[in-house]
Amino acid sequence: MKKVAIVFGGKSPEHPVSLISARAVYKNIDKEKFNPYLIAITKQGDFYAGEGCFDFLEKKDNTKVQKVDCGIFKSFDIVFPVLHGPFGEDGTIQGMLDFLGVPYVGCGIEASAISMHKGISRDLFKIAELPQPDYAYFSKKEKENSIKKIKKNFKFPVFVKPCRGGSSIGISKVKKEKDLEKAVENAFKYDDEVIVEEGINVTKELEIAVLGNDQLTISDPGGLIPGDEFYTYEDKYIDIKTQFEIPANIPIEISNKIKDMAEKAFQIVKGKGMARIDFLYDAEKNSVVINEINTIPGFTEISMYPKLMALCGYPFKELVTKLFNLALNND
Repeated sequence: MKKVAIVFGGKSPEHPVSLISARAVYKNIDKEKFNPYLIAITKQGDFYAGEGCFDFLEKKDNTKVQKVDCGIFKSFDIVFPVLHGPFGEDGTIQGMLDFLGVPYVGCGIEASAISMHKGISRDLFKIAELPQPDYAYFSKKEKENSIKKIKKNFKFPVFVKPCRGGSSIGISKVKKEKDLEKAVENAFKYDDEVIVEEGINVTKELEIAVLGNDQLTISDPGGLIPGDEFYTYEDKYIDIKTQFEIPANIPIEISNKIKDMAEKAFQIVKGKGMARIDFLYDAEKNSVVINEINTIPGFTEISMYPKLMALCGYPFKELVTKLFNLALNND
């Protein structure tokens, strides 16, 4: 029986989401095939192991955990990093596990780092001629000149985002020029680079689930209609007002186009194991653009990735087993 480590928590602002995803993954491990262990990472970056990891991170109950170092990972056959955002989805922990020689679920260093950075991934999508919104990204040093150029060249509304982040944390929809700098400063709270994207007409946000290494399983698109002006953190995890269409009610030619674009994007970033790739659909123009790629998508019970994979014949437990086998290159 393979020993597997579920790693969660972490230093990212998405720490709370990681706990929800990790609970769902842990619940759906096939205990007849895999022997699961929990590894918690605190917001300060310390590692703890033990059956009480969830209570430790949520309630500060340390009675059933012990502090460990990263060498503990060498005792496992597979590691599943259920770590959303910086220090988990950006190639950081993947590099550590590669150094230790431990197989892990999901994309490697290169794909993780590229996909995490919304600006760099958009640069690559642009080279590959994938349709996407206009964009500009910049550091704090470049902020003043960049804001002037954006006000001159972009039509409002625009979206302002941290370059490296997820779960809609730090994202603002800016309708007026006067509010742009405030939104940029808010995004800089979460990253040292910010991206501003053209606000386009969106009928539906669409998401594709990709699974595999060389032979890929690509789901039909799932659709979501946000309960807010866009799919905010509160809408995702607190209010949960968004309506889901699984699969999405869209023309078949758009569905096929999105699946082709998703496969191309996954290959561009040298993806492996899994990813969720997001698109924006304009029904009036019957057009679609790529939004972003997520290499460790949400794994909560209501998350789109496991729901879409279930349509492909991988209910949650079988999906987790498949991901472990892909990590071992057994599939």
